[in-house]
Amino acid sequence: MNRTERAIVKAAFLYVPLYVFMCVWQLSKDTPVSPSAILPLHFLGMALNLAALIVTIRDLYLRPFANPNTKLTWLLLILYTGGIGWVVYVFKHALRPRTRLDVP
Repeated sequence: MNRTERAIVKAAFLYVPLYVFMCVWQLSKDTPVSPSAILPLHFLGMALNLAALIVTIRDLYLRPFANPNTKLTWLLLILYTGGIGWVVYVFKHALRPRTRLDVP
């Protein structure tokens, strides 16, 4: 991943605590929660996480693996595990530089 892609992924990780804090702060007030206070952050998070998912899948496509089935396995884990596979892939592979794999 290049710097921009890493920044997108890291921003997606940092967004979650900010969103939780904002929701808890809104709920701790005595006044009812206004959708106009939460929706902009919600849509920002949706766009940020969609961009992070696209960047991660692009990194998966460009990263060389010794076994060709590994890419399909990671793709299925990323898409079907509800975010857990995405987090594991990001920390295991995506934040590390891509290396050239010399397979005979």
